[in-house]
Amino acid sequence: MRSKELLLQLEQDHGLDVKGVAADVRRYLPDFSERKFMKAFHFAAEAHDGQLRKDGKPYITHPFETVRILASMHVDEDTLIAALLHDVPEDTPHSINEIEIKFGKRVAYLVDGITKLAKVHYQHDMAKRQIESLKKLFIHTAKDPRIILIKLADRLHNMRTLHHIDKPEKQVRIARETLEIFVPIANLLGIEELKSELEDLCFRALNPEDYELLADRMKLNRQRNNEVMEDTVQLVEKELKKHQIPATVYGRYRNLYGIYKRVTGEMNRLSEFDNLITLRLLVNDKNDCYAALGVLHALFKPKPSKFKDYIAVPKKNGYQSLHTTVFGINGITTEFQVRTHKMHLEAEFGIAAKYFHASSKEKNANLEEDKRAGWAQKILNIQKLEAQEQNPDFIEELKLDILHDRIFVFTPKGDSIDLPKDATCIDFAYEIHSEVGHRALKAEVNGEIVPLTTRLNNGDTVNIVTSDVPKGPSRAWLEFVKTNTARNNILNYFRKTSEEEKLSTGRSLLQKELDRAGLGLVDNISQKKIRAYCSVNLQCKSFDDILIAIGEGTLRPVDFVSSVFDATVKIKRMSSIVPVSDKTESEKKQIKVTLRIVSDDAVGQLKKILNVLSEMRVNASRTLAYLTFWKGDFICKTTVVVENFSEVSTICEHMEQIVGVRRVERLFWQRKVLFFIGSSLTFGIWAAHPYLLHYFATHLVNWPDPLISGAFLYAGIFMLFMMVFMLKSLTQRSFPELRETSAFWGLMYLLSTFALITLFAEIYFFKLTFNWVFVLGLILLIFAYLTAEYINYRERI
Repeated sequence: MRSKELLLQLEQDHGLDVKGVAADVRRYLPDFSERKFMKAFHFAAEAHDGQLRKDGKPYITHPFETVRILASMHVDEDTLIAALLHDVPEDTPHSINEIEIKFGKRVAYLVDGITKLAKVHYQHDMAKRQIESLKKLFIHTAKDPRIILIKLADRLHNMRTLHHIDKPEKQVRIARETLEIFVPIANLLGIEELKSELEDLCFRALNPEDYELLADRMKLNRQRNNEVMEDTVQLVEKELKKHQIPATVYGRYRNLYGIYKRVTGEMNRLSEFDNLITLRLLVNDKNDCYAALGVLHALFKPKPSKFKDYIAVPKKNGYQSLHTTVFGINGITTEFQVRTHKMHLEAEFGIAAKYFHASSKEKNANLEEDKRAGWAQKILNIQKLEAQEQNPDFIEELKLDILHDRIFVFTPKGDSIDLPKDATCIDFAYEIHSEVGHRALKAEVNGEIVPLTTRLNNGDTVNIVTSDVPKGPSRAWLEFVKTNTARNNILNYFRKTSEEEKLSTGRSLLQKELDRAGLGLVDNISQKKIRAYCSVNLQCKSFDDILIAIGEGTLRPVDFVSSVFDATVKIKRMSSIVPVSDKTESEKKQIKVTLRIVSDDAVGQLKKILNVLSEMRVNASRTLAYLTFWKGDFICKTTVVVENFSEVSTICEHMEQIVGVRRVERLFWQRKVLFFIGSSLTFGIWAAHPYLLHYFATHLVNWPDPLISGAFLYAGIFMLFMMVFMLKSLTQRSFPELRETSAFWGLMYLLSTFALITLFAEIYFFKLTFNWVFVLGLILLIFAYLTAEYINYRERI
């Protein structure tokens, strides 16, 4: 009796027409059990009795509105019942087991997939609870798509009532999560209507001022262009009827967030939408689509490059339509979408159209069989990697590889490959096959040879040029790839290499990073710094573990360098990553770094280098390019403005991917100036040394004075040692391009020997007195030090 009274009260006070919704469902589901549906409603209403929403309404209004949204998508009975019950286990004392007993296993599974993890287990870390609950939701969804449909309907109603939440920061968090996770999923499932409404609701919550300005502007545009739209509809209908093409023609309006994305950063482009109308044509079959398109192009002049055929090449989410833009009545830009009624159903309801509108044979189709469900398997793959402790950041990987905006590119044979936006030719190669990726040498994009790291655009045709023998991937590729498929294949390749090779490669890559930072040799990193790093990063217990991780590709050398030297290296030396928010505007703009790019001489090489900087939005304040006389190498020296050392490393990595570039070095102009000043001063002292001795020898009566001559002798030996040490130390830190050459070591021995001969000449001519054993010992020590360093150099190369 209590249930009937509660239902009557809800109907009278809050307009919950439960029987009306049940009647609507029965129209598209003849076998719908209204008795079971009402039983679920009464159970949920009693379970939530006394609970209120933020707007003051009884809580049961939320699951009811969720059901109303799902009913408009014509979902099945189990989905509707699960939607009514989806908050019961989380917010009431009733359990999943109880729901299973009352409503069956299938309903219980759907409800369990929606239910968040218990708060009591995450009371000290609610952010982690949110992440783990999302993981649970996606893993369940991969096995049954109806779960995500319930969640999307649930989120849509929550977004419609978001303004009732009194904490602005919570509104922003929910809206951002919706925009980053649930909107992309709605897009993947092809549910356009729901996706568009979610986007606009998020837009209103996150950018209320921009939303209101854009909404007002678009409202004025609709009023101004309404007459033209009506005239265009009548004209098109009349022309289609003349050609005996049955069609429904009507105007439509772009969602506000779609316009906002198009014009963000370029608000002057907003004027494009002031004189723009959009219409949709629905016809009976595919042939009529192309026939109608011909009528439109005969009626209006089409705009070049504004035609897209998503019927011949459907989007990954199953979307099919013809898009064309023409110069319409009075020259107003007019966009048309031409599709069949069935395509329209698929576009509006997405995956729900197939599961719940198709024939009975298709109703029981598995998610794996649906062309929109490739992302489901990727979710399971990411989860498997996480279980193996190789991929701890589930949600971030999900956003990057699955929920990111998508593009379509084509193989030379015309097969379409779906990739995340900003994916590279490397991602494309591994999407074809792992061996294609491992053997990749270069790529052809639209017939033009480009580096493998080139970002792809929608509609590109890509051909991967491969080696006849396995050459293996480059570790630098890990900085560019966007898909888990490519990343995991590259990491797996390097995991299989020998430990000795990993150590060698890791040392080489770390040395390159230290050279970019001007921090000397790998061997100069103190044990104290290494122990401090290992204490924080527990996966590395020794320096060898660090080098192996770098060699495998699981640790970026730039991250290690930034972490180890962050506290001790000043920002001007560019060896620490300082958060951008912690710097003033002047600091952000005044850090200049000079790079030296050594390349083969080729046509357009300078343009390629400058294009890389342009694509990275890096400002080059000065650029000098020339050919070397002796080798004919192309040298480009460019000074770039950066914010942190990480950006320096990224620029170098991008430059090294240019075809023909052999190495990219950082130049330390200030250090070079100090080095040459110090060197000149040292050689000046050496040049003056004999003259000073000659002066004392001719002007002192008691020459040779043991005290003065000894002081000059030992000072000369000290200068010899300082010259050797300074040359080696400063060259290691500031001139890595010289350090790894035989010429450098030949010069070191030549200068040391010259200084030694000068010293012995002084001893002979000026009759210096000294301790032969001590002096010879010091000289031998200098040459032993120099020889030991040379042996280390030979071992490194």
